Amino acid sequence: MVSNATDLLEREEVPVGTAHGNGQEAAGYVSQPEEPEEIHLPGPSFSPIIVAIGSLMALLGIIQPLLAVPGVLITFFGVWRMAHFPEIDLHSLWLNQINSRKLAMWIFLGTEIMFFSALAGAFMGFKIEATDAFVHAEEELNLALATVGTSVLIISSFAVVMGLEAIQSNDRRVFRNWMGIALLLGASFVAIQAFEWRELYAHDITSKTLFGSSFYLATGFHGLHVIGGVVWLGLVLLRARRGVYGADNYMGVEMFGLYWHFVDVVWIVLFTLIYLIPIR
Repeated sequence: MVSNATDLLEREEVPVGTAHGNGQEAAGYVSQPEEPEEIHLPGPSFSPIIVAIGSLMALLGIIQPLLAVPGVLITFFGVWRMAHFPEIDLHSLWLNQINSRKLAMWIFLGTEIMFFSALAGAFMGFKIEATDAFVHAEEELNLALATVGTSVLIISSFAVVMGLEAIQSNDRRVFRNWMGIALLLGASFVAIQAFEWRELYAHDITSKTLFGSSFYLATGFHGLHVIGGVVWLGLVLLRARRGVYGADNYMGVEMFGLYWHFVDVVWIVLFTLIYLIPIR
């Protein structure tokens, strides 16, 4: 009888994972992990960027009809490309190797280029169609003072370059010295620009005139960018005194350098258009 009971137990089929008695797992129970649910993600692609550019051009076609047709064609090309073309492996491209913070800064500077291009283009449009009042107002500009300000800003960019080179060599003292010089030069440029504005106002060149509105708008926005850069540089110096930056951590300094050099280049363009190119 005992033998029959033993045979019965041996023939009993116990489902995998079935517990007996007091909730303990059956002897020999092997847990089978659940397979993760497969999620399909689309591969990286330039197609959405193409569609975005085309859509923007098509929208701008409301203002400038010449952009409407190319914009629609580019948009359809982007959509067709997403449907038919294999995606590009961005992991093998240099774009994937760029630091995300640096890439964001380049994108920001790209938008700033469009912004200042609009300001400079508006000023040149007024300059081409200059009236006698516009010509008279431009004659009041102080070329010598503007040249000094431009030189100061260019030297400040050189100081930033030298400061970045110093911190990459882990020379913190030289780094702080060069960045301090850049800070003083940036503040000096703002002071020179403020003095020039005061002189122009003394000659009744206000924002109510065509020349004044375009001049103060272009140079004023640039001045705000310089002030923002001076404040940023002050924060960089505070962090430098705390020992934040070194040969293995200088990305924050490099980011500031990109911004400051951009501000420098923008002023060189504005200086050329406003002070050096004659009206007639």
